Amino acid sequence: MAVLKKSSAPSYHWYTRDGKPLHRMPLADGSGDRPTNFRDAKRLGLVPSVSGIKSIFSKPGLEKWKIKQVALASMRLTRKGEETESYFADRIIEEAFKQVDDAANLGTSIHREIERFFTHDWNKPFEPDPKLAVYVSPVVNWMISKDIHVENPEAIVVNMAHGYAGTSDCPFRWKNGAGIGVIDYKSRKTKPGKPCEPYDGEAMQIAAYAAAYWKEENLKCCWGANVYISTTEPGRVDLVMYRPEMLVAEFEVFKLCCAIWRHLHQWDPRVDINTPQPKFHVGSWQAVSQPVPNVSLPDSAKPALSKVADTDTDTDVRKALKTD
Repeated sequence: MAVLKKSSAPSYHWYTRDGKPLHRMPLADGSGDRPTNFRDAKRLGLVPSVSGIKSIFSKPGLEKWKIKQVALASMRLTRKGEETESYFADRIIEEAFKQVDDAANLGTSIHREIERFFTHDWNKPFEPDPKLAVYVSPVVNWMISKDIHVENPEAIVVNMAHGYAGTSDCPFRWKNGAGIGVIDYKSRKTKPGKPCEPYDGEAMQIAAYAAAYWKEENLKCCWGANVYISTTEPGRVDLVMYRPEMLVAEFEVFKLCCAIWRHLHQWDPRVDINTPQPKFHVGSWQAVSQPVPNVSLPDSAKPALSKVADTDTDTDVRKALKTD
């Protein structure tokens, strides 16, 4: 029994070193395309996105929400007669996150409409999409009222000093061009009377974009903002501002994230593909602590084990360090 479904495998966004998006690759048989994977990225010398770097963080709240959505979807659906357990499980997962796809599509449309406004021919009247005007107009009106001049909407940025890239919604100037900053639009489901608060890593994301677009040395005079556009209360827009000193501090943490990402994946995207990557050495297990002679110890006090590097094999260190 064949069931057509979208792949639920996580995927990164990837960029070439000269700033071209390469998020998908053609299938070998020419029948379509697929998400770009790590093997492609290493072969082509691609650079991970800011979101890809941030994926090293555990997000317990998000994971709990995902589990709940799957549980709720399993109660809404009924297994079909000829459907295997595997296909039924896949259908539950697809149903659980359909709302995420719908929200992402709306968010993308809002982003594009804002971009279309700031890039349209100013000698002609702007004709907004009637379905999107209620979301876009408050954002545009606020930016015009604050004399914010969009410098380069949807700007692709690359920072090879730290090995990341991304697409920044809105690098801007203000105060007659003297001030600089970065705005990031976020579509958000809101509740009446409850203010929007940044999720973990959102200020860091803006700091990374700002450091790449305006240069790291200019972060000390760069402002950031998240503009939250409500999709459940059309017309509502919340704003969270980040002062320059906060962006400086956030970028210091993001640089550490880049280093951890490189360590976890045993790969440095800053290194040219023609330059050999560092190799990680794997040897045999040995005890690094021994029980005291003639003393009976519980199972929980078994000798600790560690890996000793004594070969030249290029191996996945995370597999090598498994102790089971």
